[in-house]
Amino acid sequence: RLVHVTESAPLVRDNAGKHYAVVGGFSVPSANGDGQQGSVSLAGRRAVLNVTLDNLLKGAATQAVQNMNIAMGIDEYTGIPVQEKPDMSLA
Repeated sequence: RLVHVTESAPLVRDNAGKHYAVVGGFSVPSANGDGQQGSVSLAGRRAVLNVTLDNLLKGAATQAVQNMNIAMGIDEYTGIPVQEKPDMSLA
């Protein structure tokens, strides 16, 4: 619930003030030995993954609340606003 996966690279502006991390990325076609772009085969595919998070919320405050909840034996998401789908501008 605190990690969302998107089909494109996430932008920091889309994650500011949120209690979750967003993971996304894009594929990079491989190049042939002659430096020309080649067809992407299963063995030659590469991907770039990006993760964004609000360092003060998910990075510190949310983690502290999660740890306190677990230590006290209550649901780890108690007191944390959880959003099912992120508000993303995938442009």
